[in-house]
Amino acid sequence: MNEKRYFVYGRNSCVFCVMACDYLSAQKKEYIFFDHFDDDNFLEELKTFYSSKTVPVILENDLDSGMTKQVGGYTDLLEHMT
Repeated sequence: MNEKRYFVYGRNSCVFCVMACDYLSAQKKEYIFFDHFDDDNFLEELKTFYSSKTVPVILENDLDSGMTKQVGGYTDLLEHMT
C-alpha cells in the first residue's frame, strides 16, 4: 500500500515549520511535529547530521518498509510532493 508519514523537526515559532505542517495537513498526510523551541542544541545536531542549514528538517517514513529518508526543508517538501 506504500503509506507514508512525515516527521517535521523544528520550532513552533518558525514560519516555514508551521507552513510545512499546514501543507501536510492540507494534503491529508500523516505527520508528527517535533517542537524543539527550547532545544537549540538538538536542532543544531540534527541539522549537522542531515547537512541542513535551516529548519524544518523533514523526513519521510515508509510505513510498509520502515525506511526513513530525508526530504529536506519546506521548499524541498513542496517539490517532493509534486
